[in-house]
Amino acid sequence: MKTKRWWWIELGITAGVAGVLVAGGILAAAAAGVFGPAQAEPSPAGTREKTNPKGGSGQPAAPADAVPVVLTPAKEMVFEEGLTIAGSVLAERFALVSARNPGTLDQIFVEEGDYVEAGKTKLFQTDSVKVAQALAIAQEQLRVADCSVREKEALMEKTLVAREQALADLARYRELNARNAVATQVVEHQQAQCRQLEADVRHVQTLIDLAKAQLEQSRLIVKIAEKNFADSLVLAPISGRVSVRLREPGESAAAGTPVVRIDDLSLVEISLFAPAEYYDRIEVGKSKMRVTVGGAQAGELLVTYKSPTVEPKLRTFQVKCLLRNPPAEVVPGRLAQCTLVLQSRRGVGVPIAAVVKREGRNLVFLARNGKAAAAAVPLGMQTDGWWEVLSGIEPGMPVVSMGQTLISDGTPLRVIEEAAR
Repeated sequence: MKTKRWWWIELGITAGVAGVLVAGGILAAAAAGVFGPAQAEPSPAGTREKTNPKGGSGQPAAPADAVPVVLTPAKEMVFEEGLTIAGSVLAERFALVSARNPGTLDQIFVEEGDYVEAGKTKLFQTDSVKVAQALAIAQEQLRVADCSVREKEALMEKTLVAREQALADLARYRELNARNAVATQVVEHQQAQCRQLEADVRHVQTLIDLAKAQLEQSRLIVKIAEKNFADSLVLAPISGRVSVRLREPGESAAAGTPVVRIDDLSLVEISLFAPAEYYDRIEVGKSKMRVTVGGAQAGELLVTYKSPTVEPKLRTFQVKCLLRNPPAEVVPGRLAQCTLVLQSRRGVGVPIAAVVKREGRNLVFLARNGKAAAAAVPLGMQTDGWWEVLSGIEPGMPVVSMGQTLISDGTPLRVIEEAAR
């Protein structure tokens, strides 16, 4: 029994060793098929794998330990440092049009969205009947005052005639008194009559001055009434579109109460609030701002305003730029995506992924004669996924943009793809 059991154990060990050898052979065959002549199969589109001449590619074969990489040529481009902030589109010119005269709104001639022209389009009218009647009364008072002046002037003419007659009579009485034809009392009575007429002349002259002053007062009252009548009909102060109608006909509108709002859409401003630490880096008339509103590109605009102070609570300051004749999508009230360009320059760039940090240095691997060449590079700004390289790299040099973490200086390379220049 013991001999039989050992025989079964030896048989199992032999079978196990045979199985391991068979499996190893299969794996070896598979490996030979993957890494050997099977490379004659077509490579994927866009690859640059190299095989030996017997494989038919005409290129020398890459070493067996070559690392597959993707190359991207360095390029010259514009790099910039920007500050992206959400801003608002505002109307540069707008008007809250109020009633000039208190009273009831008789008519409102515009609707929201209507286009109005400055000085021509009628907006609304207030208490037109009352101010028209007030104007008519003022005009009648003016006519009355004019008649009063003419009356006083006629009275002056009458008084002057009477005085002239009295003076002539006094002269005759004096001649007769000298011949003892009339009594001295008659002469004295006539002298008193002349003095009375002199006083009447001065009195009438005063009445004329008073009437003329009343006439001038009436003229001013008429001008005020005409102004009130004109103010009852309000015209558009600026050209633009009616954005809000705040009152309806029949409602009372006190002086200064807004009735409609007009926004000039031909000139808008982009407003944002930037952090205080950037205050000295933004200059009016020099700094630029790129603006996007929805899907509309508003372009690159010059900064036209920078607030003279920083808001003490939020530590921000306001920046504005003007946009003339904006696209239809750029209207007051919309959110704007703004990028303040703090600095901009041209330079040589490499993909961000191509830069690796090793031993505290920023390295870029170049492809030279089928091997990796490490280059320590000083970096500048980042723009659109590219690093600015300040020196050591020229435009067009192929840099490793994929596989760079698996290589070091002198590592053999197998280029499987190269980006277009």
